[in-house]
Amino acid sequence: MAPLELSAECDELYSTLLTAATESEEGLKKQFFQKDVAEVAKKTAKSVTELLKVIQELQNHALLRASRWQGSLCWSTRPRGAAEHIRVLNTNERTLYEYVEDAHTKGIWLKDLKKRSGIEDGKVQKAMSKLEGARLVKVIKNVRAPAQKTYMLFHLVPSDDVTGGSFFDAGDLDEVLIEEVANLIVFHVKMASWEESKVRQPRRGRSPVDVDQGDDAVAGAETNGKKRKRTADIEDSVPARKYRSRDYEDIVVQLAWPAGTREYPTANGIHNFVTTMDAIRASKAQQLTVAEIQGVIDMLVWDDKLEKVGSGYRTVRGISFRPPGAVAEDEDDEDLEKVGNGLTQTPCAKCPVFDLCGEGGPVSARNCEYFAEWLNHGT
Repeated sequence: MAPLELSAECDELYSTLLTAATESEEGLKKQFFQKDVAEVAKKTAKSVTELLKVIQELQNHALLRASRWQGSLCWSTRPRGAAEHIRVLNTNERTLYEYVEDAHTKGIWLKDLKKRSGIEDGKVQKAMSKLEGARLVKVIKNVRAPAQKTYMLFHLVPSDDVTGGSFFDAGDLDEVLIEEVANLIVFHVKMASWEESKVRQPRRGRSPVDVDQGDDAVAGAETNGKKRKRTADIEDSVPARKYRSRDYEDIVVQLAWPAGTREYPTANGIHNFVTTMDAIRASKAQQLTVAEIQGVIDMLVWDDKLEKVGSGYRTVRGISFRPPGAVAEDEDDEDLEKVGNGLTQTPCAKCPVFDLCGEGGPVSARNCEYFAEWLNHGT
């Protein structure tokens, strides 16, 4: 394919327009009206006739595309590499390409291409295959219509309306990323939400009876090196009483900051923290927007993990988080651990005289008030 050969005037005008387009918010979708082009080309085109001649040369090389906006003629630029391929397209291929070009970052469905162009299905399929092979267009996945084949210009990036934003990966919701971002937000906000202080409180009580684990021996009895049988010595054996050396323990409590003395993290500050953490891939972190972070914050507010305080947010008192970078535990395993099993749910599992319990003894399931209460509660 022969390279584009432009006059010096055309090359200068095209380079200036292309730079202005790529540096603008609209990108290559930016439209230049005649007065805009005339301002840029005032050094090379002294009259309107000369200006139109330069513009026509750029159009012939497919570097400029003419269109109308509110009744006024305007032009938009194309990449030089794409223009080289567009020049050799036939009528059907060029028509379909321009429909895709009009769709810009939102893309266009294949069925809409067939409907708007009026070209036969077989010819559309053949033309689109050629455009894909020339890297002029590409197929993207639209999260709103995943079953529809959507085309977009090859050099463009799909809009968030099409991809779903940073929390979608190849059209699928990235739940792991959402969970990690939510955990980072809770971690960051909690650090600025509360003042932590240690408080001493009485240790949770338990029975002072501490029974040794012997086969048939009763702890605390004088055996002279021999084990005594429970059945013979239960009346005169007294279990040894042992008390913990520490009756108090230190616990960490969260104290609220005095009103007006603390600035809580805002959505912008949280976004800055999340996007600079190494816990998220750099490519994903760069894509995250403040609006997307705000969406996760709103979710955490609904889940009663965060609460709005002025223009910022703080965590709900007592909320927990997973340290950044730590592997998340299986929620099913956590639930099973909390539920326990049949034995751990009965009073027997925590009974301090479990080894003394038995039919015919001083303690048994028949006369245990806690066991009876547990049974009645269950029924």
